[in-house]
Amino acid sequence: MKQSGFNPGSRPGLIAIRPWMLSLFLSILISTAGVGQGVVLSLDTADLTVAPGMQFDVELRVENPDELSIQGIQQVVSWNSSALQLLSVTLPDQILGAPAVLALAWNAPPPVGPGGDLGCSQWWDGQGEEAFSLGLVLDGPSTQASFPLAVLHMRVNAFAGNGDSTISAPLADLSCGWLGPIVTNPTGEIIATTATSLNLTVSDLPGPTTLQCASAAETVYLTWQESTVFDVIQIERDGTLLAVLDGAIGSFEDAGIPLGTVVNYRVRGFLNTLPSAASSCSVTVDGAIAQPVGLSCVSSISGILMSWQNPLPYQSISIIRNGSTLVSLPAGSSSFLDDNPDLAGIIDYQVVGSIGGQSSEASSCQVDIPVPDGLFIRGDCTADGTLNLADAVTALQYLFIGGEIPCASAADHDDDGTLDLSDGISFLSYLFILGDPPAPPFPTVGADPTPDSLGCEVSCTAPACFIGLDGDECHSAILVGLGDSQFDTTNSTTSTDPYSDDNCNASLLGLMQQDIWFSFMAPADGFASFSLCEQVGFDSDLVVYEGFCTSMVQLGCNGDDNSCLNLLNSRVSGIPISQGASYLIRIGGWDNLAYGSGTLSITID
Repeated sequence: MKQSGFNPGSRPGLIAIRPWMLSLFLSILISTAGVGQGVVLSLDTADLTVAPGMQFDVELRVENPDELSIQGIQQVVSWNSSALQLLSVTLPDQILGAPAVLALAWNAPPPVGPGGDLGCSQWWDGQGEEAFSLGLVLDGPSTQASFPLAVLHMRVNAFAGNGDSTISAPLADLSCGWLGPIVTNPTGEIIATTATSLNLTVSDLPGPTTLQCASAAETVYLTWQESTVFDVIQIERDGTLLAVLDGAIGSFEDAGIPLGTVVNYRVRGFLNTLPSAASSCSVTVDGAIAQPVGLSCVSSISGILMSWQNPLPYQSISIIRNGSTLVSLPAGSSSFLDDNPDLAGIIDYQVVGSIGGQSSEASSCQVDIPVPDGLFIRGDCTADGTLNLADAVTALQYLFIGGEIPCASAADHDDDGTLDLSDGISFLSYLFILGDPPAPPFPTVGADPTPDSLGCEVSCTAPACFIGLDGDECHSAILVGLGDSQFDTTNSTTSTDPYSDDNCNASLLGLMQQDIWFSFMAPADGFASFSLCEQVGFDSDLVVYEGFCTSMVQLGCNGDDNSCLNLLNSRVSGIPISQGASYLIRIGGWDNLAYGSGTLSITID
């Protein structure tokens, strides 16, 4: 597509007769002394190896290291039409960073330009050497050290043979006015000018495939597969040759990369000195361990088949199912079959790789397996996966006014095979005054261990029935540090762990419903504050313990804190902590209607 900031009129050759062009070329004939150390008209492209059918850009630039004053420029860029074709040109008025142009004349082979009927017409006849010509006067002198002049979008001909192909300035041809690359200063004096060439290699040799680069700590790991049998493999980092390897090698480690660095790699093979096309990848070295990629989970008659790719040479790979580690696989594993016949509901899988004693983030997938009839959680009369007052109301309505109940067996609190008022009382006692928990299946889903006539018409299929939520119990407490940590108690269950309001200073501590647990290791000595002020939308309870789940000692608690703008929010402050000691934070609701999302803030005074 032809693009121009100046229309040269009906004479499209290199030398369109204009006053500015006459001035430029008369100055050439009059003044032949070079000025300054010189200017370079350079050509640049992303990769010097190109493949048949490939499209690529060539940038024509002015390199002016001495920051000489430049105003006139003339250049021609040529190539062999048997190997390359020009598809389009972008001129200075459309290039970011290019100087403003006062006058411009240019030409190129069809279909980009009309070709020439004046000047070196052989450049535009579709045979042999083809060329793009450019002559311009800048709108005022420029002393920029470097700026673009044009971008040539080119294609390698599909029938181009392997070998070298050059893009360069053609030899001078006085018969059509081409004297060679020229740059002048504002007074018309010629500045010493040279032009660079691009020596391309056309190659139909395919490059390495499935190239991956990933980082762990300050090391980048590259892996690839050979598309053919190479003699050697060459690796570049940010355009500089990094390593040359035996062609049979399919991996490389680049150590000592500073954190925060973005690195770009190119990997290519050589066969009988012919280079292949390059495969490229980029990675940000952030200190984290890259996670397995491409994880898929497929349900079949044999079980759940998981497959993934390893961007790092993990020393072991862990499979986690519904929050619990299922198996640890050896290095190099990239698939696993979970053939457990009792799987049902929404199954959440995670794959974690470990290298150098550190673990990656988890890659996750889910599978929904139809739930067999009759699976329930004791007490969950509504079959929604949570235990609350609605379950007790459903059971009592069923007993006394003939209401509907999805799962009658769930209402049988003591599993004696009958439903009566004592079941409802026992369940309410569990919910509100720490009474005995329901009989199995509880707290996870299962079948009724005692056959009876009650039955369960609607099985529990909600995700909460099958997936243990992080932080739902003390043993799965979420590790947090100083600052803000977000949470949501909507799907949490109510823990049975003891707490007391003896040291809550009459702050109206409630029933700690649908609580969530956090674990905090003190980074320093001091006095800590644990705050929910203005960061939760429900009537909250907050308890802080020291120690671990099996030996925790309550340090403080709060229900409503008068220093919060929302008086129903909680805060525990002034808790003495010791560096390296472990603490547990428990957040719940005043009653069974108090739950939702929020943020916990931890500070040390």
